[in-house]
Amino acid sequence: YSTQRVAIGASNVIDLQLSAGQNLEEVVVTGYGSQKTREVSSAIVNVNADKFNGGNITSAAQLLQGKVAGLTIARPGGNPNEGYNIRLRGLSSLGANAQPLIVIDGIIGGTLDNVDPNDIASITVLKDASSAAIYGSRASSGVLLITTKSGAQGKSSVDYNGYITSDQAFRQTQVMDATQWRALGASLPANDKRGWSDNGSATDWQKSVTRSALTQVHNLSISAGNKNTSFRVSANYRGIQGVVIGNDQNRINARVSLAHKALEGRLRFNSSLTITSRHDVGANGNGLFTAPLRQANLFNPTAPILSSAPENVKFGGYFEQDNFDYFNPVSTQKQNNINQDLSQFQGSLQLEYDIFKNLTASAFYSEKRDNSLGGAYANRTAKFGGFGAQGSANRRQDQERNRQATFKLSYKKDIGKLNLNATVGYDYNYLNFQGFGATGGKFLTDAFGYNNLGASLDFPLGLGSAYSYQNDYTVASQFGRLSLSYDNTYFFNANVRRDGNSRFGENNKYGVFPGVSAAVDLVKAAGLKFADQLKLRASYGVVGNAPGSSYNSLQLFSPGPQFFYNGSFVPSYGPFQNANPNLQWERKQDLTIGLDFAALDYRLTGSIDFYNTTTKNLLFQINVPVPPNLVNSTLTNLGQLNNKGLELALNYNVIKTPTFSYTASLTGTYYLDYRIVSLSTPEAKLGEVFLAGVGSPGLNNFNMIRVKEGEKIGNFWGAVYQGFTPEGKWIVQDLNGDGKNNDPGSEGDKKVIGNGLPKAEIGFGNLFKMGNFDLNIFFRGVFGHDLINQYRTFYETNNTLTWNRVNTKYYDPKNSAAASFHSYYVESGSYLKLDNATLGYNFKLKPGSSFNKIRAYITGQNLFVITKYTGSDPEVRFTDIEQGGANAALSPGIDRRNTYFMVRGVTFGVNLGF
Repeated sequence: YSTQRVAIGASNVIDLQLSAGQNLEEVVVTGYGSQKTREVSSAIVNVNADKFNGGNITSAAQLLQGKVAGLTIARPGGNPNEGYNIRLRGLSSLGANAQPLIVIDGIIGGTLDNVDPNDIASITVLKDASSAAIYGSRASSGVLLITTKSGAQGKSSVDYNGYITSDQAFRQTQVMDATQWRALGASLPANDKRGWSDNGSATDWQKSVTRSALTQVHNLSISAGNKNTSFRVSANYRGIQGVVIGNDQNRINARVSLAHKALEGRLRFNSSLTITSRHDVGANGNGLFTAPLRQANLFNPTAPILSSAPENVKFGGYFEQDNFDYFNPVSTQKQNNINQDLSQFQGSLQLEYDIFKNLTASAFYSEKRDNSLGGAYANRTAKFGGFGAQGSANRRQDQERNRQATFKLSYKKDIGKLNLNATVGYDYNYLNFQGFGATGGKFLTDAFGYNNLGASLDFPLGLGSAYSYQNDYTVASQFGRLSLSYDNTYFFNANVRRDGNSRFGENNKYGVFPGVSAAVDLVKAAGLKFADQLKLRASYGVVGNAPGSSYNSLQLFSPGPQFFYNGSFVPSYGPFQNANPNLQWERKQDLTIGLDFAALDYRLTGSIDFYNTTTKNLLFQINVPVPPNLVNSTLTNLGQLNNKGLELALNYNVIKTPTFSYTASLTGTYYLDYRIVSLSTPEAKLGEVFLAGVGSPGLNNFNMIRVKEGEKIGNFWGAVYQGFTPEGKWIVQDLNGDGKNNDPGSEGDKKVIGNGLPKAEIGFGNLFKMGNFDLNIFFRGVFGHDLINQYRTFYETNNTLTWNRVNTKYYDPKNSAAASFHSYYVESGSYLKLDNATLGYNFKLKPGSSFNKIRAYITGQNLFVITKYTGSDPEVRFTDIEQGGANAALSPGIDRRNTYFMVRGVTFGVNLGF
């Protein structure tokens, strides 16, 4: 509530009516510092823990889904061991990191797996380049600043948070059951079965590889503090089952933070230590885990799971047939063992000292280590993965080390109505990556699994493989910021960073990244009466994105084939990568104009933003002639892409009485445009590129994506379906006028037939409070994107009946054409979800109770989805999982045949405070 000052008169009774306050004194974290909310002049959004999404949260990314306009967080399916794709204001990079930079309590370059969701106090999103420029060459895709919970002055507290979730597979791919399959076979002429067979059983293969999954999460934290010292200790356990059999995650996380003041508060010490141990079962690796998802949708529904027939004994008693890409899904899952252990350490120390009243020096050091040890073994009897190799084992280890040291000086001074805040600093960051792995086969027994590669007979025969690697890079930077505020009415902020990055080419080792923003509160400046706040903002900045891996600018050599010389075989080395001394960062320029407003005595608050971003010097792998080059492709900087959009955030206290309240919140994003302006340089004129082959069987040479100068990113490219001939063959639109309309492979008959990126997104929250009850209902929608349904592409036509048929509303028994790709398989992916609904009850506590808080709640996730899409999950696919680098980022919207089942869950939880 806002503050009122009332003079005390002669009366003994003073009546006051407080009005809703303006939450402008709240402090939000910015890069290397903080600001009051009223002073923010750029596009910064802060989300506190009480606004996070609830339910079964397996990743910190889920906390923000739908909560921030312009921030898209997507993960098709419900695999707990799979990460989320995060995009801030669309795609801003091709060959570099398209995910936002993660900064955890000042530690640059973390991941959302480095912190448990229960330990997060708030997440600040730096959306525009003006605010993100302080992080320079790594901030092109935005920045997420995570602040963890800490102890506070006052009495000690003990808190327990725990819940149990039951998950079920939801919206599986629609395929024929045994009855429908037999009816299809009966409709075919006896001499034209096209591979159809009846194996005498009735098996629901999707049900055979799924289960009711249980997840349990427990969090215990202890915090205390006095005038000079405070601490917080927390421990978290997550035992997560996936809905697919053999898919689990167990994670233990512990965190300690300590803060101490000395010298009458002039010297401040802060430290934190986080340790995480995680075990993944069924982790994505070697293709072994995704196989049963595809096979459960295409395996013959009349086939049994087990068979005693002699031809199946060699497969461990599982029913198998010798067809292309055809494996018993239960066998694939139960006869393949895939595990991954991850251990993470993250620690930091910070010292702050007030040299003078207004001048503070600080030193910060952090170290982060991530270690991963994975293994996969396919049994000798597993038709998929192990049978042909007589057992196959893979072992791999990866390690990442991240060291950071930061030194800065901060100066604050109030000069009349002018508030000045200045910061300068130096930052040094060193990252090292190393690892090794080996793969071998021909085992005499399955007893060892992947734990005894020496038992593989492949190695004595020279057929085993091994590798090891190490690479590193260094970033050395100077940065500065100046913030001015005059009379709490006019605001100005400028910052700059100079980055030296060893991943740049010899001729471009350093880059400068400036940002500037200004704002004015029109209510105070112009004396407006119809609003409580009307702050107009404008910002401009430049940020960068470095190459995604080290040594891209150097000439590299790698081992080649052996050759016979002087009586023995001698290894050879040959060129592997061309040198590019001019390689540099992608450069994104961003202009944002925004308006923050409040009205109705601050019951209605919100913001509107327009942004226009241009990214130049895109990192892209291009083909080059040999000679003069030694290798036929080079990573270079070329071209330009542009994004424009509108963002809206609203919060309205619709009803607020002593016994009942209702608050509505809305975030909305509209993408005005996102297109490739140029894919050329004076030396390399690409013009257009075709990407994303459909795949096997038979469609590897059909590309689904065209990237062309002047066109939108994510355009699907193909013929336009118009029906079937009486013989069941394709009819497509004759675009080139050659009189042929039955050849979807003709380039002249192709056009843009869809786009994989969304046009708009919304998040709509509804919070009701009545007495001790609270109800939070959150809807999330994504609109305007298309999806290529690859299950339909391969398994909907009756041309070949080796596999089960996809049986959606599009299935036509007359369709007997050869599998192809065109607009028939492009569907709208727009959807509206009831993403999260939580009903809670806060128990009324008696005086003297040992508890200070008891809350019980029930949460439902993915309760319903409204969509026209016939596939399992209409979620946006931002990258093509079967491609890498820039090709993956430029090929959104492809629903490949390995999407994890969508999941619906119900959670029962309790929060206890002592």
